[in-house]
Amino acid sequence: MRKYANIWALTCLLCGTAAEQAGAQTVASLDFCADQYVLALADREDIVGVSPYAETEFSYYAEQAQGLPKIRPTAEEILILSPDLVVRQWGGGYGAGTLLESFGVPVVQVSFAVTMAETRANLLRVGEAMGKLEHATQIADEMDQRLSNIYAQQTSAAKEDRPRALYVTPSGTTSGRGTFVHEVLNAAGVENVSADLGNSPWHPINLEALALSPPDLIVAGFFDLQSRRLDNWSLSRHHFLRNQMAALPVSYVPSRDLACAAWFVIDAIEEISTLRASLPGASTVQARD
Repeated sequence: MRKYANIWALTCLLCGTAAEQAGAQTVASLDFCADQYVLALADREDIVGVSPYAETEFSYYAEQAQGLPKIRPTAEEILILSPDLVVRQWGGGYGAGTLLESFGVPVVQVSFAVTMAETRANLLRVGEAMGKLEHATQIADEMDQRLSNIYAQQTSAAKEDRPRALYVTPSGTTSGRGTFVHEVLNAAGVENVSADLGNSPWHPINLEALALSPPDLIVAGFFDLQSRRLDNWSLSRHHFLRNQMAALPVSYVPSRDLACAAWFVIDAIEEISTLRASLPGASTVQARD
């Protein structure tokens, strides 16, 4: 009887080891937003390659990417590496995912999220495909908790009473309704002054509207990039806008927090919310429209 018990214990141990090994898989990412999922979830020894931009200043997990192989998002390079899974958002161009799958390479597609719920869904979908659903769920739950803490600090007030914010980029472009940045501003408890301006979700800053109705604060994104080249004709160089940025409270959000519509944007939301709370007599509302 003891002999059979020992055999059974050994069999269970081997089965458990086999199941654990089955969950581990080699993975590659084809663009710097896909890189973030791989760098956050995968075991380092399972990463066969990340994009050439994984270590750039706008990559949230740039430090974790150091020393990892950098690969071009081409079918030839991926087929040579033969990973068990490829993670991509846009890397490789149109149809790259379909092409790789036709050669038997599994691909998980990261969608272009516009809402916080979509960022959570992306994270869990990639985590499940990588066999890292538990880890992905922990990250998602932490994001949800931090977001709940932000909402809890906001008081109920009429939407029009919330502080008004202008999102500014070095190119002079701002963000309207239907964009992830609009959702970020809304989650932080501020009103996006450009929500209904312009003919597209991304459009040049309306200086006339800004002069007639100045915002309460400015959210500046991508101004920290050392690699950026500022066009002399950019609206961000206009003296009126520069004077506004000098006179109003400004939240300079690190580019790494905003470059991808992913879970780590919670850092940006917290920073904007902190500035909002510091405004004299600031009142906000938890709005998610």
